[in-house]
Amino acid sequence: MGIDIDGLRGDGKGLVLYFIRAANCPVCLRHARSLAGLGLAARGVAAAVVVPGGPAEAEKVRRVAGGLAVVSSEGVAAHRAAGLDKTLIMQHSGTLLFDAAGQERYRLVATLPTGSFDAAALGAAVDRL
Repeated sequence: MGIDIDGLRGDGKGLVLYFIRAANCPVCLRHARSLAGLGLAARGVAAAVVVPGGPAEAEKVRRVAGGLAVVSSEGVAAHRAAGLDKTLIMQHSGTLLFDAAGQERYRLVATLPTGSFDAAALGAAVDRL
């Protein structure tokens, strides 16, 4: 995928990756703040935001991501590797949960960012780890 999932997950029981549409997407930034507020680290689950673009875009998101790890996909390579392409000019966004073995256990993706994050559904998926 172009992202060191094992390095981000550490010794925990899982990893959430939230792929945002763009560094200037207000809905995506709100979702990143919501993700930070879920207290996943206390439940043994790491979380990171994946930003299309380069280090400058990642830094913009890092300033509002509430302490979450923020990584750049260096363009859209990581998004494409995760199956998040573009529809017309809209980059898809999504939330993925991986267990300790690196298996995908939850996926919610959408063309419009309003449909790519559901805190309650993600919390339930984390509970099933």
